[in-house]
Amino acid sequence: MSQLILANSIYLPETSHDKYKCYPVLLGERVEMISGRLVLEVRGQVQMVEYEYDYMGNELMRQVNAVLRSGQAFTAAYLPDRGDSLVVSTFLTESFPQPAFAFSRGGKPYWHNVAFTLREVQPHD
Repeated sequence: MSQLILANSIYLPETSHDKYKCYPVLLGERVEMISGRLVLEVRGQVQMVEYEYDYMGNELMRQVNAVLRSGQAFTAAYLPDRGDSLVVSTFLTESFPQPAFAFSRGGKPYWHNVAFTLREVQPHD
């Protein structure tokens, strides 16, 4: 099962044990009324996606790095917490991985502690 596909072509491996999270976040501003009452002015919500993977091969890691470090918005298909099929939207990188070299196999590096958070660009209802 695919949980996350970056830039229409980078299929990330399925992760488990609480390492994939997808949830909506309300966008709004707290406003203090003249009466002193505090209200939340909601503008919409955005989807947040958190992904972690224990270790990743060098080729896949380079593709992921290219997308996440670009600073540009990109499309991603994600598995929402309230659905059974992938949903496509546009995201920006909220937090970026700081992977570490884990080991090499067959002369190729593998990276450890791959973790990042994505934030949907456009709010919606």
